[in-house]
Amino acid sequence: MIKYAVLTSGSCGNSYAFYDGKSCLLVDAGLTLSGLKRRLEQVDIPFDALTDVLVTHMHPDHSKGLGVLYRARGVCIHASRQCFESDESIFAKLGLKEDMLSLFSFGDELFLGSFHAVPFRTIHDSAGSAGYFIENGESRFFLMTDTGIYSPQSLEMAKASSVVFLESNYDDDMLERGRYPFPLKRRISGERGHLSNRQARDFLFQIGAGDKTVFLVHLSDNNNTVDAVMDNYTDGFEIKNFTVCERGRTYGGFYG
Repeated sequence: MIKYAVLTSGSCGNSYAFYDGKSCLLVDAGLTLSGLKRRLEQVDIPFDALTDVLVTHMHPDHSKGLGVLYRARGVCIHASRQCFESDESIFAKLGLKEDMLSLFSFGDELFLGSFHAVPFRTIHDSAGSAGYFIENGESRFFLMTDTGIYSPQSLEMAKASSVVFLESNYDDDMLERGRYPFPLKRRISGERGHLSNRQARDFLFQIGAGDKTVFLVHLSDNNNTVDAVMDNYTDGFEIKNFTVCERGRTYGGFYG
């Protein structure tokens, strides 16, 4: 049985945990060390079980805790080589050098103890950004945030997964009516930005998500609400286990 958790998501920080009873795999470390420990404790995952961190990209809400976590726990940090080469200065500010990292190319498979992870490209304004398909025995998870568009590969990986973590960042109308300057609105809604509620709904419909467990994550604090997300699912498209994750809250579950 795999325990999993949305430790936190949104602009305040992002981190996801997968625990097989012996070792814990994180996706992103956008928390302080004390915040990470506190949230792991909330879902009964021991901090000392952390072994690996998969990095989606280097924006601070996903990466700010990487350096401190490496020094505190000695975890293996996995990021795309393109991510490192484009953001080497950010890694340096976190106290992380190339020889401290495990760098992958897209197309690689990662074998992390009992976990098997396949990274795939996402399209964001952070070079080398990635999503992940994660397996452990019969348990299959899909995680994709911070992308303006999605690929056929991501659809196929999500179809093969039982638990899906998917960005539903903004409501189109709220973004257009909001106070953000026009260039920022275009960045968010562009191909290198984020997925809207409507795009997330379309993605879930295409993968036949009705019988999956779905967590909608990374909601914007200014351009989205839980109610705005839910308004996209009032037409009879039902998902068996469906959670809209409020910004900064922790959610957990089991699979297997």
